[in-house]
Amino acid sequence: MGRKVDRFVIVGGGRVGTAVGYLLQQAGEEVVAIACRSEESLAKVRKYLPDAYLTTDAVKAARRGNAILITTPDDLIADVCLTLSSAGALKKDSYMVHMSGALGLDVLDAAREAGARTASIHPLQTFADVKGAVKKIPGSVFAVTVQDDRTRDWAEGLVRKLGGEPVPLAEEDKVLYHLGAVVASNLLVALEHAAELVYQEIGFLGERALKALLPLIEGTVENLRRLGTQRALTGPVARGDIGVLRRHLEVLEEEGREQLMGVYVSLSRYALDLAEEGLSRSRAEEIAELLERYCRK
Repeated sequence: MGRKVDRFVIVGGGRVGTAVGYLLQQAGEEVVAIACRSEESLAKVRKYLPDAYLTTDAVKAARRGNAILITTPDDLIADVCLTLSSAGALKKDSYMVHMSGALGLDVLDAAREAGARTASIHPLQTFADVKGAVKKIPGSVFAVTVQDDRTRDWAEGLVRKLGGEPVPLAEEDKVLYHLGAVVASNLLVALEHAAELVYQEIGFLGERALKALLPLIEGTVENLRRLGTQRALTGPVARGDIGVLRRHLEVLEEEGREQLMGVYVSLSRYALDLAEEGLSRSRAEEIAELLERYCRK
């Protein structure tokens, strides 16, 4: 008896949904329908999936398949699931998957109660556009959250079809998992924006600031890739250069940059945890006291 052929339906034709549909199609899978909220979105999807049934009616789309992937914004996932389940659009033993990094399987309870198997797969990656998503999804780690072994095997197989690496993630750990991803990606962008603003103030106007910083950022990422966090750390904390740290903090205080000072002190304390092994005990304690003093201000 041949293996059951999945007929994929994607609800949400944004960057991730379009890229996932395209990659599944490239892997030889059948992507039968895509549902989007607007005709404008459907027109964009059509460039990547011209042969799929395209509609603004999620129920009509879902009826065509047995593997439904919800790739909408997080706040819409539970409502989409309830709509499809209430309309009887889900077949028994079909699969419903969401791709949120922050939400658990409870947002798919309506599908489970309707007889579907539920899962969450989340690519640990950032996507600015469809083209970038198509390029970055293969090779990315995917957190896989399920409630039974059969669904785990299927969901991990889905991840591999996308070229990803599946890693099990317990439902109770999802919030911390997503928090770590936000710190590593979204807040990193915010941090680089802070550095960009500083450089713009000293004459690196417009795009010149980020252009000047990018080689440093890219070099740091390469060091992380080769050496890991502890060995990649450089700068005044890693060197135990308390004089430089003190001058930085004095300038931030004199110029009333309270927000940037808070960021600088907090991250320097994390850096000190990484650097302590390479510093004398007395120097590490001296730096810790300096940072603590400014932390209280």
